[in-house]
Amino acid sequence: MLRELDEKENIEFLRKKSFGRIGCTDGDNVYIVPLNYQYEDNSIVCYSLEGLKIDIMRKHPTVCFEVDEVIDSNNWKSVVINGRFEEITDKAELDLLRPRYNEYFLRKRTSLASSGQAQDANNLQDIKLVQSDQVFYRIRFTKITGRLETDFI
Repeated sequence: MLRELDEKENIEFLRKKSFGRIGCTDGDNVYIVPLNYQYEDNSIVCYSLEGLKIDIMRKHPTVCFEVDEVIDSNNWKSVVINGRFEEITDKAELDLLRPRYNEYFLRKRTSLASSGQAQDANNLQDIKLVQSDQVFYRIRFTKITGRLETDFI
């Protein structure tokens, strides 16, 4: 059975997960990369080192973000967000975000490992503690849709 997720289901799914894929474009090429995120009031917050993704989003702030959970080809869930990149530059906000992210990812890694979700825990294994040279940004939602397919009725 294939069906659309309602708004509440979309938000619950985004809160539960911490790993997705962001798509951005420079006008000619599409660039899609995996990243860790944290859901926050009609947006997701992420951080990254300077690089191609940040350069592209600064010039072309319209992005797409996708989070999924796939058991097999007949049992999956996916949420797609259309949104806008907003770089966080306010020092007071950054001073609040850095320690929160350190704590969040350390807790998440421990929780996933202890619950037997080794692959998800491994995705967080290489996360280094948030440093001052990292770029924090928010993807503010302009549209959110979700679907699931299940053969468990």
